[in-house]
Amino acid sequence: MSLVFSALVPHPPLLIPSIGREHAKLLDETWKAYTQLAKSLAASGAETIVIITPHLPYIPETFLINFSPSYRTHFLEFGDFSPARVFAPDHELTERIRHAGRLGHSPVKLVSEEHLDYGSGVPLYFLPAPNAKTKLVVVGSGKAGPKEQFALGKVLKDAILKSSKKIALIVSGDLSHRHSSDSPAGFSQSAKTFDEKIVANLSTGSASPILRMDPALVEDAHACGYRSVCMFLGAMDKMDYRPKVLSYESPFGVGYATIQFNLK
Repeated sequence: MSLVFSALVPHPPLLIPSIGREHAKLLDETWKAYTQLAKSLAASGAETIVIITPHLPYIPETFLINFSPSYRTHFLEFGDFSPARVFAPDHELTERIRHAGRLGHSPVKLVSEEHLDYGSGVPLYFLPAPNAKTKLVVVGSGKAGPKEQFALGKVLKDAILKSSKKIALIVSGDLSHRHSSDSPAGFSQSAKTFDEKIVANLSTGSASPILRMDPALVEDAHACGYRSVCMFLGAMDKMDYRPKVLSYESPFGVGYATIQFNLK
């Protein structure tokens, strides 16, 4: 099997010490979870990291791959002026994904953005490449519905399993943005229900309840990671793995879950 590492991670920029400063301490559980994941990723020897982000441009009924000649992660928009980290793209795997998409009648389009969005940048800040030659594929989840996202995830899975490389799959996404009156989208009583359903079903490997969630509940939750999770579930479909919830917290009114999917 070419998939050697898999995880769901949140992407709060406040987790980065130079950005969050004293507020970063409120994300201690997420910090510890990321530290544990970083060790697992390093041990996996991954040659390519595939990251699913909800923050690439949206195109209905398709998904995007950010295919730039190189990628840079920096956080200038959040007031961090540290030097950018640079990643190289995996041309071969990108072509495999595009080919699998054509065979599965799921269009894959390319965009070219050298500066990675924070949905990609934050996880890559805490999950460094296992070695200097590790490459990157950045996939956007788009606006397709849950079943379509699941199908697109299966396209991704087909391409990954046909690769001879060791591949890490990371899904980046926050859960409900409505846990308190200070939340970006305001408070909603459904926020807790939504997050509990997502975490409970991911922790048991149950895809169907997530794909069949009440659209009104999903809409009310304002969770940027929902569609990314649905794609991820397609990519993990019928694989043998053990989920382990490493952390869950919502100190700033947004749900942050970190889950590792240990492959058997």
